[in-house]
Amino acid sequence: MVAMVGRNAPRVRITGSGNRLRLQTPGEWDARPLDALRECCRAQTALAKATWQTVQKAREAGHSWTAIGESLGVTKQTAWQRFSGDLRHPITGEELDREDESGE
Repeated sequence: MVAMVGRNAPRVRITGSGNRLRLQTPGEWDARPLDALRECCRAQTALAKATWQTVQKAREAGHSWTAIGESLGVTKQTAWQRFSGDLRHPITGEELDREDESGE
C-alpha cells in the first residue's frame, strides 16, 4: 500500500540549532501511525547520510578520529568503527549511496 501524502500526512521537521534544536511533528500522527513510521524512517536515513557525509568532510579536513568522536559524544574507536566503512541504512543495515540524490 502506498502512503497518502497530503496536507495532514505525518511529517518531521527539525527547527532551531544548538541547545534549541527541536523536532516538530505536524500532521495526523495518531490517526496514521504507519505513515508516521515511514516518515520517521525517512528522516532517520536523511540524518544518517548527513552525519556520514559530515564525518567524511571532517576527515578530509584533517580532523582526527578522536576529535570526531568527541563531537559525536563517542570514543574515537566507536567513531572509526561506525564511519570508516560503507554508509548503512540505520534500520535495515543495507548499504546506502553516499551522495545526497535530492540535490539539497
